[in-house]
Amino acid sequence: MSGYENYAKACAEDLQNKARRHRSSLQTKKWKELSERLRSGFRKGDAVWLYIPKVQTGLSKKLAYLLHGPFRIDEVLDDFRVKLKVDKTVYRPRALFPKRPTVSVEVDEEDDFDAALLPEDSWKPTPKRMKTRTSKRRREYLVKWKNYDDPEWLPTSQLNCGALLYQFNQGARARARIQSMQAGDDHPQN
Repeated sequence: MSGYENYAKACAEDLQNKARRHRSSLQTKKWKELSERLRSGFRKGDAVWLYIPKVQTGLSKKLAYLLHGPFRIDEVLDDFRVKLKVDKTVYRPRALFPKRPTVSVEVDEEDDFDAALLPEDSWKPTPKRMKTRTSKRRREYLVKWKNYDDPEWLPTSQLNCGALLYQFNQGARARARIQSMQAGDDHPQN
C-alpha cells in the first residue's frame, strides 16, 4: 500500500467515526428528551387512550376495539395510576325522545274518568327486567311483573316493549364497559 492509500483509508475511517459519534449524540439527545418527558409523567388535562385487553365473550379479538378514548386526565394519583374524566354522555344510551313537549293539557272535571270503573285486564303492567341469559340460542330476560311475586324468564319474542329492551341492553353494555375500565381500581395503594 502506498502512502496515499493509507492516508485515504485513515481519512475515511475518521469521517465514519465522526458521523457515528454525531448520530449517537443526536439519538442520545432525543432519548434524554423523551425520558425527561416520561419521567415527569402525565399531567392533568393530557389526552390519553385507554387500552383494555379484555374482549367480550363471543367477539373476535381482531374485531374488538381494544383502545378506548381519547380521555382527559382528571387527577394524577401516582406514576402508574391516573383518574380519567369520563364524559357520561358517551356511556349511556341516547335519549329516545330528546325534546319533550312542555305544553300541559288541562282536563275539565266532567271529562275526568274513574280508574276503578275500568275492567281489570284493560291494562298491562310494565315489566321490571332484572337479568338476562341465553337459552338455546335465544336471549331471555328475567321479568318481574307489577303485582306479581315471582319473576319469570321470558324470551324476547314474548315481550312487546322494544324500546325498553333496547334501553336496557344499551345500559348493560355501558355498565360492562365501565366495569372493565374500573378493573384497576382494586390496586393495593388505593
